[in-house]
Amino acid sequence: MKRKIITIDEDACTGCEECIPNCPEGAIQIIDGKARLISDLFCDGLGACLGHCPEGAITIEEREAEPYDERKVMKNVVKGGVNVMKAHLQHLQEHDQQDFLQEATQYLQDNQIEVPDNFGQDTIAKDSGSKHSHGHGHAGCPGARMIDFSANKSSQDEGKEVDNQGTRPSQLRQWPIQLHLISPLAPYFKGAD
Repeated sequence: MKRKIITIDEDACTGCEECIPNCPEGAIQIIDGKARLISDLFCDGLGACLGHCPEGAITIEEREAEPYDERKVMKNVVKGGVNVMKAHLQHLQEHDQQDFLQEATQYLQDNQIEVPDNFGQDTIAKDSGSKHSHGHGHAGCPGARMIDFSANKSSQDEGKEVDNQGTRPSQLRQWPIQLHLISPLAPYFKGAD
């Protein structure tokens, strides 16, 4: 199957381990002093590890690879404990991978493992001004990271009119403003005309 997956330049890699905590799937390990992709099955190709390599040794390429397997990833993630599970679920949600998120939570339920609390959209909205709990903001241009401002509006702002100086409250509900940069599954599109 042809899909996006990371590739690691062995010559450029110094084995600093910066990429390891930023791969919620556990697809990277240090072996013989170099970062290695341990299995195509574990790499989701979303690039959470990209911005954390000080040498730029990690890139994404499209190539033949085994299909990503969320159930095998969850089996690996569960070993890391609640915080690793939470980071992985947040990672899936931030990248709008709803099918994988559903598969991950189903795996937890099937194995009588409690689904961690607070990995949902409310956590992301609170954190939108800073890095997310697993260490990366967005797999691409940080300015294109989805931010939902509607949760921050107070009820006082709703009916506010123009004040004496001609200023009015912002009507901005989301970022980015350019609609072609936003996932069509973004939460602020639900129920919108």
